[in-house]
Amino acid sequence: MSSMTIDSLVTSTGKLLSIPRVVGQVTRLLDDANSEQAQIAQTMAQDPALVAMLLRLANSAAFAPSRTVDSVERALALLGREQVRRLVIAGAVTGAADRLPKQQLLPLEFFWRHSAYCAVIARLLAQGSARSLEGVVFLGGLLHDLGQLVLFSEVPEETQRAFLNSLGAPQALNPQTAEHDQLGFDHAQLGGALAEHWELPTVLCDILRFHHEPMSAPESSRKAVALVHISNTGAHLAELDSRDLADAPPIDPNVWPLLNLSPDALMPVIEQAQYQVLSVEALHDLALSGS
Repeated sequence: MSSMTIDSLVTSTGKLLSIPRVVGQVTRLLDDANSEQAQIAQTMAQDPALVAMLLRLANSAAFAPSRTVDSVERALALLGREQVRRLVIAGAVTGAADRLPKQQLLPLEFFWRHSAYCAVIARLLAQGSARSLEGVVFLGGLLHDLGQLVLFSEVPEETQRAFLNSLGAPQALNPQTAEHDQLGFDHAQLGGALAEHWELPTVLCDILRFHHEPMSAPESSRKAVALVHISNTGAHLAELDSRDLADAPPIDPNVWPLLNLSPDALMPVIEQAQYQVLSVEALHDLALSGS
């Protein structure tokens, strides 16, 4: 078993994955009903890369704006403060994750493609079951496997061994159990701890921590976690271009009545996600579509 612990990984990567100070300033202004849009835009302008990332995502097909979003002020007007707040967090965390040491076991382009599929599918499913959760499950889907990326970057040998062990006995050993055997914890627990370290909203911490065990999530977050749990499976199917649930991680059957959804709801949104994800990938400038 690795000598690494969740606390030591959070401490070691917390500095590397530090979020720019301007993000905290902007989110506090967005939470302040008395702050002015010009003040928010001026503060955010201190980080041009974050502004550019916000505008790329705000103009993507995933949000389908009625008009071009060409400024922070327009993003606030068209999307609203809460949506902009989530996009700012998304830009900050994904930008930080891209600063992790380069490694070959989980290339960033594959990691972010899976994350983007999960985000888009979660948002589409929420439109049919819990519209108020659209924004938070999009962000949760985008960040849900952050702990896995950290593990492959910081403890690659143990993480790869766990991955291969789960592949060798898929019926008896799921990836989370294999990680526990090698490390003493799994990527979901690490992701939740990182989210808490960054003081992200509680529902996001719960999504990262419980997305493989949705019914263990606190009741206040359970529906959001359940949507990302389903979407993680959908993302695997989208990547494989498969519609066979046997090709992806199993879905806890208890989530369907919780969300008042039928399993038949998943397949159509996978089709939509395969179109929309191309624009979401622009968030990382990875040019995955070959353009």
